[in-house]
Amino acid sequence: MEDQREYIQKVCREGDSDFGLPYKIIPKQPISVNMSRSALRNVYLMEFHPSLAVAARIPEALKHAYWELYHVHKPDTVTEMIVMERKLLDCAVREWDRMPAMGTSYSAQVQKDLFSDVFVEDPLFICGIAHSLMEQEDDVSSRKPKKEKHVDTVKLMGRLMEALTVRHRLMDAAWEAEILSKLYRRMSIDIGFDEYHLFLRFVQFEFATHKDDAGKPPPVFITAIQEDDTTVDRFVPNNLYLGVHELDEGHVGRFSFRSRDGVLQIMKSKSLENLQVILMTQVVHKNCLIASVQLADVCLPARDDIMVGQKSMLTVEETKSEKSSTTAMTGTSMATQGNTLASKLTSVQMTKGRSPEAFVSIQLEKVPSRDLMLNDYLAQKQKMGMILKNPEEVEKLKRSLLRDFCRRFMNRMSQYSLRSQIIAYYNSLLGLLREFPNIRDTYFMLGEPNEFHKKRKMDDVAGLTPDPRNMKKRPRRVLSQDGTTVLNIWFIPHHSEALIMYKRMEDEQCCRALGFHLQIVSALHDIVQYLCAHSKLGSSHARLGSRKMEFVSADWGGTEGIGAELREIQKQIDNLEEKTSPEHIATCLSMRREVMFLEYDTSVRFSMRDTFLSTGNVNAYRTITKNIHFALPALSNVDVPSLFCTYFNVPEPFEARDFRAMELYPWRSFIARNGPYPLHFWQWQQIEYNMQMCLSGLKDVDRHVANGEILGVSLLMEDVLQSGYHDMSNITADDDSELEQDLSKSQSIKGTPKPSRPGTSLSKADSTKDLPQEGSGGKLVPKKQLSRTQQPIESYKLLKLFLMLWKRLEVFKAEWGQRKLSTEEINNSVLYRDFCKLYKTEILFPILQSVARRYGQGELYEGMVSDVEPLVAPQGASEIEIKMRQLVKLCESLEEHMIHEVQKKLSRELNLLLTERAREEGALPTDLWKKPAMKESFTIARPHIAEQFSTQLFTDIKETDTEYIFRKDHFNSCLLHLDGAVMARERSNFESYTMYYENLLRQHHQLLYQKEQELKQVRDQLKSAQNDTLVEVQCQLADQSHDLLMEITALRAKVAEMREISLTQERDMRERIKEEYDSLVQNLFASAFDLKAKFDEFREDLHNDVKSKISEVRSEAVMDMAKLKERGGGLTDEEMLQRNLSKAHQIREIQKENHSLNVLMLKMKAMNNWKQKHTKEMVSARLTEARRSCDRSKKQCIEIRLVAEEEVILRRQQLVALRKAFSEISMECSDAKKEIEKETKVKEEKSHAAMQKARSQRQLEIARQANMEKIISELEMKEKELHSLSDEHHKVSKLQQMSSDKVKKEAEHIRKHLTHERGLKLDAFSRVDELQTQIYDIESGMFSRAQTSFGYPASVATSYKSKPRSASPSKHRALSRGTMSSSGIWPPPIIWPPNRAMTPDVAGYYHHPNNVDLSKIQRPKTVAGRLRSRIADQLINELDVPDTHETIMQLEQLQFQNLR
Repeated sequence: MEDQREYIQKVCREGDSDFGLPYKIIPKQPISVNMSRSALRNVYLMEFHPSLAVAARIPEALKHAYWELYHVHKPDTVTEMIVMERKLLDCAVREWDRMPAMGTSYSAQVQKDLFSDVFVEDPLFICGIAHSLMEQEDDVSSRKPKKEKHVDTVKLMGRLMEALTVRHRLMDAAWEAEILSKLYRRMSIDIGFDEYHLFLRFVQFEFATHKDDAGKPPPVFITAIQEDDTTVDRFVPNNLYLGVHELDEGHVGRFSFRSRDGVLQIMKSKSLENLQVILMTQVVHKNCLIASVQLADVCLPARDDIMVGQKSMLTVEETKSEKSSTTAMTGTSMATQGNTLASKLTSVQMTKGRSPEAFVSIQLEKVPSRDLMLNDYLAQKQKMGMILKNPEEVEKLKRSLLRDFCRRFMNRMSQYSLRSQIIAYYNSLLGLLREFPNIRDTYFMLGEPNEFHKKRKMDDVAGLTPDPRNMKKRPRRVLSQDGTTVLNIWFIPHHSEALIMYKRMEDEQCCRALGFHLQIVSALHDIVQYLCAHSKLGSSHARLGSRKMEFVSADWGGTEGIGAELREIQKQIDNLEEKTSPEHIATCLSMRREVMFLEYDTSVRFSMRDTFLSTGNVNAYRTITKNIHFALPALSNVDVPSLFCTYFNVPEPFEARDFRAMELYPWRSFIARNGPYPLHFWQWQQIEYNMQMCLSGLKDVDRHVANGEILGVSLLMEDVLQSGYHDMSNITADDDSELEQDLSKSQSIKGTPKPSRPGTSLSKADSTKDLPQEGSGGKLVPKKQLSRTQQPIESYKLLKLFLMLWKRLEVFKAEWGQRKLSTEEINNSVLYRDFCKLYKTEILFPILQSVARRYGQGELYEGMVSDVEPLVAPQGASEIEIKMRQLVKLCESLEEHMIHEVQKKLSRELNLLLTERAREEGALPTDLWKKPAMKESFTIARPHIAEQFSTQLFTDIKETDTEYIFRKDHFNSCLLHLDGAVMARERSNFESYTMYYENLLRQHHQLLYQKEQELKQVRDQLKSAQNDTLVEVQCQLADQSHDLLMEITALRAKVAEMREISLTQERDMRERIKEEYDSLVQNLFASAFDLKAKFDEFREDLHNDVKSKISEVRSEAVMDMAKLKERGGGLTDEEMLQRNLSKAHQIREIQKENHSLNVLMLKMKAMNNWKQKHTKEMVSARLTEARRSCDRSKKQCIEIRLVAEEEVILRRQQLVALRKAFSEISMECSDAKKEIEKETKVKEEKSHAAMQKARSQRQLEIARQANMEKIISELEMKEKELHSLSDEHHKVSKLQQMSSDKVKKEAEHIRKHLTHERGLKLDAFSRVDELQTQIYDIESGMFSRAQTSFGYPASVATSYKSKPRSASPSKHRALSRGTMSSSGIWPPPIIWPPNRAMTPDVAGYYHHPNNVDLSKIQRPKTVAGRLRSRIADQLINELDVPDTHETIMQLEQLQFQNLR
């Protein structure tokens, strides 16, 4: 679009007033075409680019490329098809973006002379050249008659247009040759040859030498070059050259479109002929490359071998090429072919190599023709002598020699093109027969690789000689070695045999044999395609899913039906007059093919639809009607234009298929009738797809009805064959007045039947040869009971005539019924029933009466016939005769109707004209100007400008006998008044038009606004539903996660309680709990900051949207108010300036605020980045610590993971079931909505029709109030949106508060749990102290008794026990406790109670009378310390509170043991 805008700006730099130039683009009011939001870019209101019309062909080109890839890769499932199509589109976009400029591979001089757009692409320069040439022509032919001048001018313009067209074609051909050259180079390397086979060294005419072996063809087997390549020139230039530059550069090949002088030189007649020769050589070179690449592409190994072990899914490399599918938009016919071939080359290169015999050396093919051309030049040079010193004569001679070279070389290369088509047909046939292995093994013979050298004598004409003694097999050849005898059409040769067959013959004979071979195999291929597709039509795909169908329905013939048809074909060939003639067999097969497709077309288009309408099955009728619009044209010979003939159509009234158009416009006619890509293989595999598309969507019951209709048409055709050619000799004008011209019209109709498929040369002969015509008056000779087997060609001619007659009759019947019933289409059972009644009474019954009278059965058709009673043809009457008479009758009815309508129109316009002349009112004759589609009527006052001007002019005038005289100032004043009156009239027209246009725009704007509001409401509802669903899902996931966390926490607590932990392990556990708590806090902070950032972003977006909407509404309101005020008096300039200044100030304030917000946003982003960095550092530090506990937690993690996976699987199953149910419910809901919308639409249309008149009266008032209502409604909607957003914010804040409360509760629960554990442990230690006190008391009592028994003195005991026994342990314990309390960790350190003395008080012991010396008794101290350490160890290891009595008893036992 930008390029087109620049081009239009350049072209219209001097204005757009010249005829043919595009209009200037007014850069105001950009709009979006066809949608609310443009997918590409907005365009201006008055912007139009007709040169971009070719962009509409892009989807068709991509579809064509998709089907090519589909038939190459053959995906098995729908998913693979979608993936393949997506990758194709990605590749197309990528290639489009990377596509180089045109002609980059050519030399710099060629790029300047041909591809440069400096001069020739500018229309103004070309127009200037045309004007200068016309002026020169006028100067030269000043004395010529006017008629001859016009002829010369037309010829001059024709030469200019021809030069531009030839340049366009030459550029396209050169671009295609550039792409194909790259493919050829890569292909030659893949096969094993070098790229120099593409190039031919230039030899000048003047320095050429005579060669005796000129014209010697290259070797039959191209592989011989690999052994001895001395005959090949290893010339490889740096750049590509045009085809003509390999032959001549000095005279014919010299041209330039870069400058004015170059274009003027080309405009000369001789130079234009040189340019045409250049185009011819380039096209021949391009076609040569096409044939070479096609031949190498089709000569592939068996597809089954390629696809083994690998699904041919599409990759980027498989679809990548130099031009890709996007070149189909700018190139010509071979663009997409290059893409497909490139993908095939790459895909096959990965699996198997190509056959070297498929390589075509372009250099070796060009050399013989080039040598013959040079020898001819030398011979002509000797004959002409001095004449060749004239440069024009040299150019003329070179042009003729180059034309001969092109014809000779193209005749040679056409052999390779024919071979590639034959091999492609056989490959397609083999691919089709893989689905029917029984048919392939029973009726066909498959060739083997390199079988050509193993042929026997019985594989030629000798194999056709019957021998009753021996059972012979059919020859393993299609045609004999000389190509004149058909041996076996059921033999499918290997491509290695097809590459060399008929190669030893002369070029013309070889082309003729290959042409017959191609006609036979193409017709046979289409017939087999039709039979296989027809057998699959009855097979239901409902129970197959994505699996490949491996069976066919027996109701539609099955494999037995295919075999019967193939046997019938062989019988027909055996019964031909010349059963071994290739021409006769090709004609027979082609006519059979045409009749088969015509039969299917007639059955689907007419018989099935009529049957469904007559039975009331409207759904089936509509389904077939929709399907045949796309499918049946592809099965017929309808002209399909190329994707590139958008601007090169055949001029009217010609059509592309007309012989006259082919003679006058051969190139345009060719590209307008030979498919999307004229030089590409037709997509034969689409026959089955199109036949199935016709019946797609039908139920199984409807398919049985369709099968019955096809069988009915077949039986009717058999009846036609039984009746044979109808005898028309008894029809005269005396029988029926309405059939006077029956014979002549019927002959004119049936004399040129339209073929359904491309036929052979015999089938394209003159129509007078179709039927035997002898006798007087040119009437048909009677001939009865034809047989398809005995007289195949005559039978198919008659059937083709009958089917074409039937199709024409149905077209006229439909037109007659629509005209009689006053409807556009007969598409329901009621209309069809009425049509049948009318047709039976007005057309069919009178014709049957006349035919019955001719056969002497008139009494059977006397009187009226009932509507339900069927009409039967008279005995002996032919179906062709009855349909022919109906057609003639309908033609006469149509002619009468057309004559009547013309008469009515003339009478109506004449009456209006007479009425207008007699009218005396002062209004314009709008009744005469109205078209039939106009319903509204209004009156416009008649302007009296001319009358007033004449009256004013005659007020001051002098009249004589021959003239009127008036003054100059009086005439100027009259002209001034006339100018004022005209301007006033134009102003009133402008005001009326602008008012109408403004009202129309306002109404459409209002409708668009309503639609936008509805769409916005639907989107808001969808968004709210999605948010609610998301919140619900997240809540459910959070609940489940919380339950799992609670279970895990409970398990961990229980395990912690049951384990025996030391003090160090307990401290580590506390630290881990603290770390987990810290990570949780950090995660909470991070999530809080993320939520805050998201809310800020959302608030910023909301503010921007609201401000933008408010600004737009304000601007629109201000403009509308300004318009209203201007109508009422308007504002002063000062007030407008003040208002603009205030607006500017407000905008500046908003910009400042926006700047501050942006700065704040940057700060927040920086803070967020810092937090992320800090978090990553902390995580990396903690990761080393977490690895230590990874081994211990692995087992638990695995168990938890298994449980979680089971839960996930269950949830996924539930989710799939819910999605399935939701999809079903949504489909039902959508269907219900559609029905409701249809009903509401019907009601709205009815109410709209009733309210239309009242609305037109209230339109002005509504226009005044529309703006205020619009503002109010938008403000209300903004307020609603604000409330909804505030509610959502409130909900989110509540959710956040709930989550924080939940976290606090969990933390409080953990704190209480730890406090409880701490209290239990303190109680345990206090209990230990109490037990120690009790033990010491017992020890002291026992020790005192022992001292008394031994007689220790009290002083010694006192002196020895005066030291505190717990000093050292208490000091150690105090140090350890002090260290723990000073660490600053939570929980707080335990405040240990003061230790009591571990030795009992023995003060009373010293006063015992029986005391002894304590220095000899030291054992109780040791016993007491050991006992204390054992008790402490046991208390540390077991936190459970022991039984007091049991503990005391154990201690006493230990004490007694120590004492002993």
